[in-house]
Amino acid sequence: MTAAAALTLVLSAAVPAVGVPSPTAPNPHPPLGGRAPDGSVPGGARLAGRGLIQPAGSPKLPKDLTAKSWILFDLDSGAVLAARDPHGEYQPASILKTLTAVTLLPKLPGSRVVTVSKAAAGAEGSAVGLLAGARYTVDQLFSALLLISANDAAMALAEANGGTAKTVAEMNDTAHRLGAYDTVVQTPSGLDGFKQLTSAYDMALFLRAAIAQPRFVKYDEQPSASFPPKKSSQGHVGGYEFDNQSEDFLDALPGAIVAKTGYTDAALHTYVAAAQQHGRRLGVVFLRNQRVPLDQYQQAIALFQWGFRLPTTLTPVGRLTGAVPAPTATASSTAQPSTAQRSVAAAVPSLAAARARSGQRRSWLAAGGISAVIVLGGAVVGLRLRKLRRLRRRR
Repeated sequence: MTAAAALTLVLSAAVPAVGVPSPTAPNPHPPLGGRAPDGSVPGGARLAGRGLIQPAGSPKLPKDLTAKSWILFDLDSGAVLAARDPHGEYQPASILKTLTAVTLLPKLPGSRVVTVSKAAAGAEGSAVGLLAGARYTVDQLFSALLLISANDAAMALAEANGGTAKTVAEMNDTAHRLGAYDTVVQTPSGLDGFKQLTSAYDMALFLRAAIAQPRFVKYDEQPSASFPPKKSSQGHVGGYEFDNQSEDFLDALPGAIVAKTGYTDAALHTYVAAAQQHGRRLGVVFLRNQRVPLDQYQQAIALFQWGFRLPTTLTPVGRLTGAVPAPTATASSTAQPSTAQRSVAAAVPSLAAARARSGQRRSWLAAGGISAVIVLGGAVVGLRLRKLRRLRRRR
């Protein structure tokens, strides 16, 4: 089989076979990817290694990095500063929503209104509590997608794009265009498919592409977002607020830009983050990670601090392929910004100050959760929305 033929198989969206369930535990022998159509190793030959990879003469890496696969890279130059098993193929969990956003942001204006289906409202795993039959703006759905990893929002956005199958196919196409040859997408939310895999290297490409889209950064860096009261034929729900589940990282590291977490039984913990210091912008990806003895955001901070201290004269261990994506003209650029877009844009200059005041900021989530009331078929149901970073659940 030629390399090109093998690539076609890898990049095709897999169709679940009858009776083949999604994985429920990590694969003890994750496969090795890392082959471009011409047979070369994307990013350079050193990135084919499965152990630790760091520049000659660099200081000792931080201890307590527990991810089986990770990468530290320069967002602007594409230089890979250090890595471990960067082309090993692992389940992504909800950090795959980074690719979901990269694929859908140029197509869905923030002001567009979406009516949520029963299927989307009932999506498995973490959810923001969308009400079936109610109307939400794309701005609101992307805020929920990125702040609390809402799978119901992922499904609603996919349906707004023409359906899950269409969105998954476009995500696979986007991955291919970015040079991500280790990735097969099966779900827009990151919930495990029976063949859904990615690599730290590929996720670095997706994060770099996401950072190039200003809307992604504006949604992801918000300290919190809120939904007004909603009503439909299925009932009604009161207004509520939800916090950014990555606010610990955004608060703790000067220059933090964005972060996104994920977890499933098969993926374990996953993480992507970006930060800027001293005129450099770096990105981090963790796959199959643990949250002990340090939480993921603390491991990321340690790795960022190590990377920002590296002399610029050190030779990198590899380089992300392809040009740095330029900010794209999105569908929303031709439409009037929604109320949510205007409020986010206005808040951007003061986000750092808002985070500094986060301990004093009033939030319905201050105690770790909020309560809303939904009326479904005349029955009152209490809906408990908790900070998802405190939950070990599928997300």
